[in-house]
Amino acid sequence: MRKKGQLKIQEMAFVLLAVVFLAALLLLFLARFQIGKIQKAATELRELRTVTMLRMIASMPELVCSRSAICIDEDKLNAFNKSKQLQKDYSELWQSANIVNITIEEIYPRTAKKYVVYGKATRENIVSYSTFVPLCSESKYVSCKIAKIKVTVVVP
Repeated sequence: MRKKGQLKIQEMAFVLLAVVFLAALLLLFLARFQIGKIQKAATELRELRTVTMLRMIASMPELVCSRSAICIDEDKLNAFNKSKQLQKDYSELWQSANIVNITIEEIYPRTAKKYVVYGKATRENIVSYSTFVPLCSESKYVSCKIAKIKVTVVVP
């Protein structure tokens, strides 16, 4: 009778051990699934933040046209590029957003003009996002070109 009781106790222990083992496997599977969802959400947030930074750069008061708020003033962009103090003031903002490079290049009419708003060398993984904006010069008359703002960020 005593051996029969011990055998039932061992049987129950093995069943409990199997249940715990299966529950642990299930939890590992669910955790892996959740990690994938979290990584996907983090990537989407990173992209959204970069696109928001693109819009912010295009609407910076230091660069935006004075007559209309939908273009970048080429004269202000030239002044921004020449002012090391302005670039230094903004470099902290760009670094906090993991931005490595910000360039504005003329697309049409085809010229070789390329303005570097911010640039930093890195060996990390990077990805670039860009958008098109009007680049206008407001000297005697308003003349606009099409430019592309390109922001390069570090991918963690």
